[in-house]
Amino acid sequence: MVNILLIPINDLVSHPTETRFISIARKMVEKFDVNVFALRYKNIPTASKAMRKLNFGLLDFNDIKSQNIGLYYMANAIPIFSALRRQLKREKIDIIIHANILPSSVAVGLGRIFHIPLIFDYQDHFPESAAVYFKGNTLRSLAYSVTSRINRFNIKYSDAVVTVTDAHKEMIKRYDPLKPVKVIPNGVDTNLFRPIPRSTALKQLSLENLSEKKVLLYFGSIDSWLDFSSIFNVVKRLARKGVDIIFLIVGFSHSKYFLEELKKTAQSIGISDRVLFLDPVPQSLLVYYINASDVTLAPFRPMILNQAVPLKILESLACGRPVCATNLAEMASRFKDVVRVYSSEEELESALLENLGGRAQVSSDRMIESVKEYSWDNFATSYHDLITKMVHR
Repeated sequence: MVNILLIPINDLVSHPTETRFISIARKMVEKFDVNVFALRYKNIPTASKAMRKLNFGLLDFNDIKSQNIGLYYMANAIPIFSALRRQLKREKIDIIIHANILPSSVAVGLGRIFHIPLIFDYQDHFPESAAVYFKGNTLRSLAYSVTSRINRFNIKYSDAVVTVTDAHKEMIKRYDPLKPVKVIPNGVDTNLFRPIPRSTALKQLSLENLSEKKVLLYFGSIDSWLDFSSIFNVVKRLARKGVDIIFLIVGFSHSKYFLEELKKTAQSIGISDRVLFLDPVPQSLLVYYINASDVTLAPFRPMILNQAVPLKILESLACGRPVCATNLAEMASRFKDVVRVYSSEEELESALLENLGGRAQVSSDRMIESVKEYSWDNFATSYHDLITKMVHR
């Protein structure tokens, strides 16, 4: 039996969306002789009212509330340290997997003291994502600088790093050329995300009123690393050309101000009646939103943190639904034959007209086939192989 301690990027129980950690850890528990213990952040600002059940051991602590996620971690550094130290004294932990900033540095320090191997799951470029939580260039710059220093510490003193993309691997190798780095990309639950007839999906969601409309979909976090401006402008142009189009945005914002600005932008452009903002939904419903839509959009800005294949692309392809995405190197190298890439409003409009007009160049079967090797089941095996080597070295 291998005991794994997870230091997650967000609270696994109350975060509105399923994370990479949940998917991989679930599969490992199902397939292998492992126990997973996960640190909880019960009152983190990004917590949701909806709670998910996990077959992990959950490590709670009396956390101090804060309206800002950066301040939350700083205020709770000592409680996190105490909770982790108690757990390491009470339970034999074979390996620590961490994917955070300040909580990771606490875990790294304790891991070194207790002589426990450490894996840094670099699923995000933390300096960029940390800066998102602050408004104003000065605060963002400060958050980026401080996080970069902590990030380098976490990389240096971890025994190995797992990344989701070759771009992150190259960056980490520049920090520490001798650091073992393994790329395990994002994946998809191919049993859950599957094709469903559009009429069935619309009925399940009580959205039959959209059956005669062309439906665009974005789902996931709604934050400043995304660019919705091109989509809004194209939606307006298509509407003027007589396309009865609706843009569904399903998700939540880590930085609430960005969501409010987005709503104001849609209103100022004159398309607020064609843009519907919906709360995040569990994956069991998300599969219906994908199948109810004509095209999934992935409008990511060219930032380091976005140099990975987003879950939404994999999940949409697994449903056999067309995807239009901005030109990200990692995504293009892995899925250039099945994802329509755009670099301008004109290219996006052309791609949408093709797909909405039934002239898609890629078949649903080909999309589904393209993600078969990206199943969480396969990646859980890869992760477990790495853990086994590190525990028994």
